[in-house]
Amino acid sequence: MSDAAGTAARAGAGPAAAGPGEAIIRLDHVSRVYQVGESQVRALDDVSLAIARGEFAAVMGPSGSGKSTMLNVLGCLDTPTSGSYLLDGERVEGLSEDRLAEVRQKRIGFIFQSFHLVPRMTAARNVELPMIFAGVEPRLRGERVQARLEAVGLGPRAHHRPDQLSGGERQRVAIARAMVMEPSILLADEPTGNLDSRSGDEIVALLERLNQAGLTVVIVTHDPRVAAHARRVLRMSDGRLVEE
Repeated sequence: MSDAAGTAARAGAGPAAAGPGEAIIRLDHVSRVYQVGESQVRALDDVSLAIARGEFAAVMGPSGSGKSTMLNVLGCLDTPTSGSYLLDGERVEGLSEDRLAEVRQKRIGFIFQSFHLVPRMTAARNVELPMIFAGVEPRLRGERVQARLEAVGLGPRAHHRPDQLSGGERQRVAIARAMVMEPSILLADEPTGNLDSRSGDEIVALLERLNQAGLTVVIVTHDPRVAAHARRVLRMSDGRLVEE
């Protein structure tokens, strides 16, 4: 991004540039304020940002900087207090809860530091869950689950429970689950935080392959080694986007 564009974005003049290609994510002067007792906490403060379709962006910043709040807003898990959010051309604020749930289900995949797998279910069953909730017919569910597990290198481990898998394997199951509804955006919150260096490198390499296949990837991380794999690094402080 040029110095002029960066200065404009930090001054609130408009979204930070997305680079080449159509913007799939566009935040315009977005703030998110929480009421905590008698005080207000401004978790996001006048953030403007555009992310192009097919980008791989990393969001960095200290604890409390607002990066996880921004990821929650991008994923429609939280809504802005003010400002505008366009997701693939659709204005998010004002959508009904049912429509927000549909957007999360069909357009966005999520992966988290703690995997969020159901302990008593096999890898295959964990991957199948989003399709069950979406009403996908059983024949298609089985085919898609197997394809997704094979794509992350876990075809032979389909019938193992999470406690029978390594941390890296559990995160790959989580990625397969996130991708099973064929989203256009993958949001990852510290996806290597609970992994050793080798497993973390494998997860980042997998995210890079998904991005190279056309998926838009936004990852929150504290690890500069992980962020170095992104094509673009966004830095946050005190709820503001301060540097690219």
